Amino acid sequence: MEETRTHGPAVVWAGPEDAPVVVVLDPAGVGVHGDLPASWRPLTEHLRVMWCRLPAAEEPWREVDGALADFGSRGVRVHLVAGAGAGSEVGDLIRRHEAVVGSAQTFAAPVPLGHPEVVLEVVRELLDQDVKPNASPEEAERPGTTSLLGDAASAVRQSVGQLFDRLTRD
Repeated sequence: MEETRTHGPAVVWAGPEDAPVVVVLDPAGVGVHGDLPASWRPLTEHLRVMWCRLPAAEEPWREVDGALADFGSRGVRVHLVAGAGAGSEVGDLIRRHEAVVGSAQTFAAPVPLGHPEVVLEVVRELLDQDVKPNASPEEAERPGTTSLLGDAASAVRQSVGQLFDRLTRD
């Protein structure tokens, strides 16, 4: 199993370059063939996903540090998603890049990061972050008052609507 996890690309990128960014720190090494898990693919229509396959990288934290520094130099904020197996280094990473990491979520085993419930929790978090607490319902409906992140998260939520509805009913 360890050999399978270390083969393949260290980082898998998907989604438009100008979209809001989600950085996934995957200690399980999913994406051996250079693709995101199927459950994440609908998000890439509206979000830029950087899936970091930690076991496949020679120096994974250096690669992630470099990517976050690059986002910082371009003024891009990211949402960080990590598997609990990534360890305490995640907290250190967030502290080193607090100007770039706008929010973070950690998911405990045994739920893999590719699981649809993880995707839905990420979408929920992105939607929660994007709520404008001082906006009236009329303002929220007016064109030009929503953010790109909110628009992306709303579109993603719609594209996985049936799955979302089924999981929230259970």
